[in-house]
Amino acid sequence: MKKSIIILIISITALLNAYDNISQKVMENPILAHFLSLEEILYNEDYERDFTPTDPPTGTVRQTSEFEQMEGVLVVYPLGVPYALIAEMSQDIIVYTIVQSYQQSQCETNYQNNGVNMVNCEFINAPTNTYWVRDYGPWFVSVDNEIAIVNFPYNRPRPDDDDIPIEVANYFGLDLYGMDLENAGGNYMCDGNFIGASTDLVYDENPGLTPAEIDQLVLDYLGIEDYHVTLDPLDEYIKHIDCWGKFLDVDKVLIGQVPQSDYRYADFEFVADYFADQTSAWGNNYEVYRVYTPGGYSQPTPYTNSLILNNKVFVPQTGSQWDDEALATYEEVMPGYEIIGIYSNGWVDTDALHCRTRGIADRNMLYIQHDPILDEMPAGEEIDIVAQIVPYSGESLYADSLLVKYRINYGEFNSLVMTPTGNDNYIASIPASDPGNEIFYYIHAADESGHSSNHPIIGEPDPHAFLVSGIPDPAELVVNPASFSIEMSANEILIEIMELSNIGGSAMDYSITESADWLSVDPVSGTLQAGASENIELTFDTTDMTIGDYSVDLLINDDREETIVPISLTVTGTNTHNDIVDAETKLLGNYPNPFNPETTIRYNLKNNSAVTIEIYNTKGQLVRTLVNSFQEAGMHSTVWNGKDTNGRNVSSGIYFSTFDANDEEGDYTSVKKIILLK
Repeated sequence: MKKSIIILIISITALLNAYDNISQKVMENPILAHFLSLEEILYNEDYERDFTPTDPPTGTVRQTSEFEQMEGVLVVYPLGVPYALIAEMSQDIIVYTIVQSYQQSQCETNYQNNGVNMVNCEFINAPTNTYWVRDYGPWFVSVDNEIAIVNFPYNRPRPDDDDIPIEVANYFGLDLYGMDLENAGGNYMCDGNFIGASTDLVYDENPGLTPAEIDQLVLDYLGIEDYHVTLDPLDEYIKHIDCWGKFLDVDKVLIGQVPQSDYRYADFEFVADYFADQTSAWGNNYEVYRVYTPGGYSQPTPYTNSLILNNKVFVPQTGSQWDDEALATYEEVMPGYEIIGIYSNGWVDTDALHCRTRGIADRNMLYIQHDPILDEMPAGEEIDIVAQIVPYSGESLYADSLLVKYRINYGEFNSLVMTPTGNDNYIASIPASDPGNEIFYYIHAADESGHSSNHPIIGEPDPHAFLVSGIPDPAELVVNPASFSIEMSANEILIEIMELSNIGGSAMDYSITESADWLSVDPVSGTLQAGASENIELTFDTTDMTIGDYSVDLLINDDREETIVPISLTVTGTNTHNDIVDAETKLLGNYPNPFNPETTIRYNLKNNSAVTIEIYNTKGQLVRTLVNSFQEAGMHSTVWNGKDTNGRNVSSGIYFSTFDANDEEGDYTSVKKIILLK
């Protein structure tokens, strides 16, 4: 189809402007540029694509989203992405490389030399003009729960690229449908729930179609019922939506952000406000998140041009001062995902990681359709959770793995087995709850093909949530035990546990006050959610104390009143070895806790023992070994100064001290939590 003279002039102007800013390599090889070369612009005026439209699919059509289950990823060789990305992706899924047959051996050698897992590599022999497989690659749809491919005229006069959807369909043996709508994958995103979005470039490239006719095409071929077409705030030649926006989930949208001094600021705010005002497929307004993308050719920030691949998100990194902030934004917005930065000096604001890759929808995915509960639900009534669960593999579901997992406020997750109701539908009922409670839940399923899935897709780290209506009961504190009567020898350390429980319906803040040198409390303050409990460590230390009776009142203040816990201590005597007579081998814990910059870990040995004390982080990684020696019976202590084995300061957070003592009577092990606060 012909372009107008205005489009031609704009394209040439954009080309010349871009030529002033891109690298010498691209200037020498315009075909490698994302925009059209001068030759292509002139050629494009009379270019007639060899495109064959087909009738649209029949049955239920649903276009799969980027954040759904993927069985593989498409790339093109020679590569437009770093080998480090290929190596990382090949650890989990199949990397399908489109390569001409005469180059395949070279490609395989380069993959092997760069740590790529060759077991997860397949090769599709086909010619290409460029490596922007996102733009011309196949669009995957589900037609009556079977994966198929939709082809379209690529908006570039590059015939080899334009045929790639056909090549991929033939390789996988998938049905192919031809949608006569000129477009590019970089200017399109969808949520997997019948909603899609593009910039108004789709109107520019299809002047012979009205917006209503375009809407009808994407409905017929892609199942898109609500097609958002908006302006392009980036104000660049390419006008692709992935240069500034991205669906992260059905109800989450990431939009770039520029400073107020930027002339594009109002347009960026417009599209952010636009999506915030729209209703997602789940019935709530989109949660719009922002990532700072001031951009520029000297310091590009193409952070929305990322790739979601199952539970990993690959984010382009350019060496910009905003790289770390971009990664932090993804980590905040997508809890549970592994966020991985991929550096390249070839990324630019209009062409980065997303443009050069394309996920391949899992042909055997386990699909869960569920409309989450968003509104407040009445107290005292069971809440029905209904879902359709469809194994695209055709394999049977594991009945005992069809679960609704839920928790009340910040308690532990409980599991409910879903029961079938017919037509792939299943139900489970969350028990009635008290007013004011917040219920978090997700759905889990597994089938005999080895697939499992959650809804929402990431599951427990970011579950659905709703409130139970009504006025909650007030907070109410219960302390167990209500008093302590302790008898100890001098020069002894003893740790007792006091449990605080909030049996009311509202959260409460508490603080604990003690005024005895021989008693310490950990923690001394905190928040108890409704129905939650917390263990408080009371450490009794009779070092250098004389025989006698001691007492103190422990004061616990919460949102409603003060609770007094009487404590009495009797010191009975000492022994000359400064240890505990006939006491057990025991890890007594550390003090202070939380600590900064150091804490003392104390322990007792009943017998001479081989002792190991190590510090681990929450990932189970060894941070430092503090003790690894044979020691005599008695009281001992060691100090951790918050550094790892290499002498580097560790970050704030939770750590664990592990204690192992081996003596003639056996092996004793214990683990206690240590908190470092800076």
